[in-house]
Amino acid sequence: MKIFIIAARIWIALALLVNAYVHFVLATPFDAIVGSLVSQGALFRIQGVVNILAAVLILAVHRWWIGLVAAAIAAGGLVLLVASVYVPLDLSALGLPVIYEPVWYLDKVVAVFAQGFAVIGGLVLAMLTRPRKARKHN
Repeated sequence: MKIFIIAARIWIALALLVNAYVHFVLATPFDAIVGSLVSQGALFRIQGVVNILAAVLILAVHRWWIGLVAAAIAAGGLVLLVASVYVPLDLSALGLPVIYEPVWYLDKVVAVFAQGFAVIGGLVLAMLTRPRKARKHN
């Protein structure tokens, strides 16, 4: 079981790092889409940094809840990415740009799969590493 948990941590970290890479690669072209506070490119860079931090945490912090943190970060990015394909997300009231790009292309599909793998992996890791006491009461 321990080898599976180690493999899951590596799997999640790799998925988060792939997603970070895609966001860093795509950031510059999206600098032109601006809000009053930041550009969409800056949001991509923030997403990349958050994914890198989550990848480091998943490898360094061996607590059951860290899987939930990684899953939540990936799920948030996944929901925003998919929603932005189908619905214009007007975040201008928050100083953010309108996020809408109604097309699918390779980098976007790679990010969806990476985030999906991180969500699933994070949830599985949290379930497998939860303390036994907590598992018996639920």
